[in-house]
Amino acid sequence: MNLIQIVSLGLGLLIIGEAVFLFIGIYITGKKENDWKTGFNLNTLLIDAAFGAIILFNASETMPYIIFAVPVLIVTHLFREIEYFKLDKKSRFLFNQQMFVVNSIKLAGLAGLLILILLPA
Repeated sequence: MNLIQIVSLGLGLLIIGEAVFLFIGIYITGKKENDWKTGFNLNTLLIDAAFGAIILFNASETMPYIIFAVPVLIVTHLFREIEYFKLDKKSRFLFNQQMFVVNSIKLAGLAGLLILILLPA
């Protein structure tokens, strides 16, 4: 395995894992009334799961779609970072500091993966 495949494997598992655990924790086992349960946040989870799968499958074979998936995920994760600092937003995606830290780690990993992809071999 080369470095791009190793980073893709780790990031794909992290992104999909967080999406699955958030969905289970908030939508299945959580309270019925919750400010976080918005269409936007559900769509964000679905985007994470879909594009995380594209990144994860790149770990096993070369997929040209990763060059599309990584920038999309960078933009969505960057938006979450900006949204986090809006104190008046009750339904923001990153509802606590721990989620902000995990999001920042994923954002840094995605930026690193994009650099690895774009570097000439």
